[in-house]
Amino acid sequence: MEKKKYYIGLACTFHDSAIAILDGNGKVLFAEGTERSLQTKRASGMVCDERENTMRLLSMYCMDGTDFVISYSWSKPYLYKLMIHSFTGILKLKRNIAKLLLRNIQPSIANGYDLVSLEYLQLISVSQAGISFNKCLTSYFPKAKVKNVYHPHHLTHAAYGCYTSPFSDGACIVMDGFGENGSYSIYSYLQNKIQPFYLQKNLGSLGYFYALLTRLCGFDSIKGEEWKVMGLASYGNYQQQLYGLFKSMIKVNGYTFKFPLIRPWLNALQELSQFSNSIGQSPEARAQLAHNGQQVFSETMIELFNAICNERISQNIIYTGGCALNSSFNGQILKRTNFKNLYVPPAPADDGNALGAALLSYYGENPSNKSNHKNHSPYLGSSISNTSLGNFLKYSKVSKVSFHPKDICEITADILSEGKLVGWVQGCAEFGPRALGNRSILADPRPSTMKDKINSCIKFREEFRPFAPSILHEYGNYYFADYTESPYMERTQFYKKEVLNKVPAVVHVDNSGRAQSVKKESNLKFYKLIHSFFLKTGIPLVLNTSFNIMGKPMIHTIEDAMGVFYTSGLDALVIDDYLIEK
Repeated sequence: MEKKKYYIGLACTFHDSAIAILDGNGKVLFAEGTERSLQTKRASGMVCDERENTMRLLSMYCMDGTDFVISYSWSKPYLYKLMIHSFTGILKLKRNIAKLLLRNIQPSIANGYDLVSLEYLQLISVSQAGISFNKCLTSYFPKAKVKNVYHPHHLTHAAYGCYTSPFSDGACIVMDGFGENGSYSIYSYLQNKIQPFYLQKNLGSLGYFYALLTRLCGFDSIKGEEWKVMGLASYGNYQQQLYGLFKSMIKVNGYTFKFPLIRPWLNALQELSQFSNSIGQSPEARAQLAHNGQQVFSETMIELFNAICNERISQNIIYTGGCALNSSFNGQILKRTNFKNLYVPPAPADDGNALGAALLSYYGENPSNKSNHKNHSPYLGSSISNTSLGNFLKYSKVSKVSFHPKDICEITADILSEGKLVGWVQGCAEFGPRALGNRSILADPRPSTMKDKINSCIKFREEFRPFAPSILHEYGNYYFADYTESPYMERTQFYKKEVLNKVPAVVHVDNSGRAQSVKKESNLKFYKLIHSFFLKTGIPLVLNTSFNIMGKPMIHTIEDAMGVFYTSGLDALVIDDYLIEK
């Protein structure tokens, strides 16, 4: 009997945990964030390999397995360090010092910036990761060989970015809240090998700088509300005092950066905290904070990226880590640096490290194999259960259900062109935080009132939050100035003036849009739907937002989809080739 080997990747940060599965040839069989199956946003503090989900995945993908490599997104030395610090009381001491230093800072901001408390959560997460997987493997495969491998956190970020990129070489930048020694790393990628170029070892963190900005704006960084800051920033403008305070908190030297001495840094934070406290809930004033903080973040990143470019590692840049979710900045990279090409993977935050860890183990054991992920698909998650769909059709007694195996795209395009709102569920779910046409809410981008309608009656969120356009790739240059392909909706681009009035529902206040380039080879059914809409309306794009309501993950099961459908303003729901209408 042929030996069947599987590589299991576990992203075991205390937030955005995930599981990935590769077969013995390095093919990605599955990758999904824990939040989807648990239906808890970001799955903060929850173990990545919850038992029931683990059993389900093993039975679906690994029943013939005899050899397993379980790979983790944090290293063993880092786990030991956290354990020693915890047992000796160093973490408690550090936390007390942090509280003392932050005593004059607004509590809601200081509490959200307590790095030491996050270390406690990280210790729990890493130490508990893999327990369920190892026990389930023992139950399912008592004779299987099981190997546990721990990888450095930033290296798993880099592996996910490099091995799924379309490049044979690249300069890989990892930027997040914190890693094992710092928040920022640079790697060179050449001939399928990833080598460290610079590994930061200081406390400076642009990820935490942005988390602080999120708190100052009245949002919750632990819930991942940095998205709101990006949307709000476009409503503000330059304010010298605020800009100067933010600027004073970061010092750049070539391709490195750090926070300044503690006292000046705390003084700037205290002034910003007092300003935040004085403005109350004023959205106009908070937009000034968002705008100036975003500006400093972007300027700092551009300075670092240009310095990295001067090192001549490569003309291609691979950018990953939590900060790579800042699509507002991502849209500036190729315009303001000398890099020629940019790749940001679909799940650059910590959930992507599940796949990164698995890929590291695979290529570590198969160093002569070349990466076969150059046309990386983001559609790696769970699909809607046929059993659940059959039960719905049999027992729901919903009268307006129809089956359209040949023309569902044309019928859905008709519904969209009438101004109706559609939930669109197809195939495997997207891996990462953005809906890319398989777990989407879709709408006609032409009515100027459509944005407010969706925010108020479906998403139930703030009115300043923008929506993304999913556009047929071949028409990108007709709608966007300096258009570049953006398959994962990872960067904002600016519309040409002559099209602004054509699609107002997907034009942000600064005339930008976080576009998704849609091609036949990447998602044929979604492409057909948009093309059908184009034939009916002359508009080669649709409004696309994630199939969820604010505060919840994207839907995971048919029950989740029905819950959103019947408790929101959606007009129709399409699951595979079934159309359900109200």
